[in-house]
Amino acid sequence: MLRSKAEVRIATLLLAVFGSEAAAFGLATRDQNPMLQPVYLPGYFTVDPEQEWRFDTNLYITNTHQLKEGNREDLIIDVENLRLQFDIGLRRGDWVYTASVPFIDNSAGEFDRIIEDWHDFWGFPQGTRDKTPRFEVDIEYRRDGELVYSQTSSSSGMADISLAAGYQPAGEIGYFLGIELPSGDPDDFSGNDSIDVALWLISDGKIDDQTAIYGLFGLSFPGIDGNLGDLLVDEIWFAQVGVEYRFTDRISGIAQLDMHGKTLSDSRLKAFNESLQLQLSLGIDDVVAGHRLDLFFSEDIDVGTAPDITAGARLTRQF
Repeated sequence: MLRSKAEVRIATLLLAVFGSEAAAFGLATRDQNPMLQPVYLPGYFTVDPEQEWRFDTNLYITNTHQLKEGNREDLIIDVENLRLQFDIGLRRGDWVYTASVPFIDNSAGEFDRIIEDWHDFWGFPQGTRDKTPRFEVDIEYRRDGELVYSQTSSSSGMADISLAAGYQPAGEIGYFLGIELPSGDPDDFSGNDSIDVALWLISDGKIDDQTAIYGLFGLSFPGIDGNLGDLLVDEIWFAQVGVEYRFTDRISGIAQLDMHGKTLSDSRLKAFNESLQLQLSLGIDDVVAGHRLDLFFSEDIDVGTAPDITAGARLTRQF
């Protein structure tokens, strides 16, 4: 059930988008908070009605530093996160089948020094970066004095694989159902050791020959196992709304908003409440033998609700 005015408005906006024969590319991005990556939050991904197969290789690099102290909750996130994800799509008539296979690496990172030097060069404050040890992995969440979540060493491994099926006739709204399997390992902080389920709608349409709009809205039902256990809420709404503008026959740009609802129950920390991010991308078609390359980065519009910035690249092939 939709339980807030924001959810109703997003769903209404999505349903108001009129379909077109060619699907927008969009970005299958998500909140890269390392504590929330085992949570199933699908992104915009579909297969063009005129194609049969789609293969995406996605790389996300996020350097996160958050330090929040409160009366009931304390949070430290000091880590560099790399997510390599392979997305596969198959269209059979009006039906679309997708699979996502991600790999996650959490480490002390290589960008800490670059970020600090950048801040020093421009005279920007380091924020909380000078309040914790440098070049270390430190993720810790305490509630009411009890340690809930802790990671102090590097980790890597396959994360939770997701499978989805959707009914999406050309030019119409698509209806999707997906599951995320417990292929990751809570000990590697790459999985939640349970099956997650999600339902979502996607739609896209053309304003003119150069401009397309698209959207996604859904609900995720996370399992209650893993490192966060039963602190996860019963359902999380998620949404994406974007505009894709074609500058030339080969070059296009994307501006996209990523949103999701509260993830942890009874938390006042922004990192676990409603999130809003802006994604900006530059896409180049036929960069290598029919492949499209997208270079993008994200910025947390609602500061503190997601990592400060994520840089990414995607290589796409449809045929």
